[in-house]
Amino acid sequence: MSAARNVLTPGGCLLVLAVAGGCYSPPAYQEGDYLYFQDRPREILTVYAPAEQDHEANALVGIDKMLSAALLAGDWGQAEKYAELASSRVNIFLAGEKGERDALSLLGQEKKKAFKGEPHERAMVDFYLGLLRYRRGEYEGALNAFLSAMAKDRGVYKLPVEQRNAKREGDNAETVIYSSDYATFAFLAANCCQHIDEPEEAARYLGEAKSIRPEMAPLFDRGMDPASNVLMVIEGGRAPYKVQTGERGAVLGYRRAGGADVRSVRVSGKDAAFGKTDDLYAQATTLGSRAVDDLNRTKATRQDALKAAGFATAVAGGVIAVVGNANRNRNLEAAGLIGVGVGVATLIIAETAIDPSADIRAWSTLPEDLYLAVGYAPPGEATVEINAGGDYGNDQSQRWTNVPIESGRTTLLWFRLLPSRRGGVYPSEGTNSVNPQAVSGKES
Repeated sequence: MSAARNVLTPGGCLLVLAVAGGCYSPPAYQEGDYLYFQDRPREILTVYAPAEQDHEANALVGIDKMLSAALLAGDWGQAEKYAELASSRVNIFLAGEKGERDALSLLGQEKKKAFKGEPHERAMVDFYLGLLRYRRGEYEGALNAFLSAMAKDRGVYKLPVEQRNAKREGDNAETVIYSSDYATFAFLAANCCQHIDEPEEAARYLGEAKSIRPEMAPLFDRGMDPASNVLMVIEGGRAPYKVQTGERGAVLGYRRAGGADVRSVRVSGKDAAFGKTDDLYAQATTLGSRAVDDLNRTKATRQDALKAAGFATAVAGGVIAVVGNANRNRNLEAAGLIGVGVGVATLIIAETAIDPSADIRAWSTLPEDLYLAVGYAPPGEATVEINAGGDYGNDQSQRWTNVPIESGRTTLLWFRLLPSRRGGVYPSEGTNSVNPQAVSGKES
């Protein structure tokens, strides 16, 4: 027997809760995603409002998307509130909160655990928190957020050794430590250090940014030049699309969902320097700078060579299984099992005991591409023009007027390229969406 009951949410939305044999499916927070891509952020904030008070497994999905919507609406204060809320849920496990114990458990269906996001999604939470702090001049807080974002892209994995390094009595496995390769994060960390008078740290993070994207070195240098008083983060495309692959859908895979091409950026009629500094699809499918698919091929080749030569190796399964996806790696760490040689075995046992299908819940309103632009404009109000297009030839150019340029400090501006978003009056603190159709509820 099943029943349904209607619940009026705090945001005024009607949810239909289906109850069948005592089972209840928590809100998925995906039914309003289309509103984001139609540039209707205020409606998203209404639809997903219950996520703020939700203690179910999918709550962070809704909060992440509300963060995206508040940014799109130009409601910077509200966006920072959501960024802080999302960051607390990503970075802190709350004892006693529903779903948190499941997120730490070794056994259980991945999709039923509290959503924390994959590494690139968790990194973007702290990235946005850093941007929002930076734009109001809180450079030390922004630095902490950018460093936290970089920390989400660090870890270890194991590979079989090359045959020439194999030993009869050894485990014949090498541990590889990888570090963050987000050039955007490293540059902004350097810029924050410059603002708080930490020149040695600024030089270190600037060096990291240049080592990640050497071709962007002139852009980064210009961004550190005190004569450049405008930094612009331009986002384009759609988040990498998650898919279930492999046997029983146990491996999380990604597909490109579409990018954007920025052709020029002008501030008050003058060209700004710009470049694509990060690609979230690449971030989602690599460990450090090495593609997971390539690592798995390397593992298989080395393993076959060792086996043919009569050597044993402790590395079993794919690289992804050794490292663990975001949830499983954290599970082992929380249980104190990482580093004691039981990680892979535990995962293999778990795979036979649970529904192993990969978790494809996603922060779908993220971009694919991150662009950085650097320019100069006198204090006051400026006009910003972005000439851009999508993967399929659609024009995504924007023209913004009344863009506020701060006096005495760097102005950080954020832009999101969408086919339905063409510009207007740049939003000031607390204003509604710049899209008048979005405010009236009409589709574009």
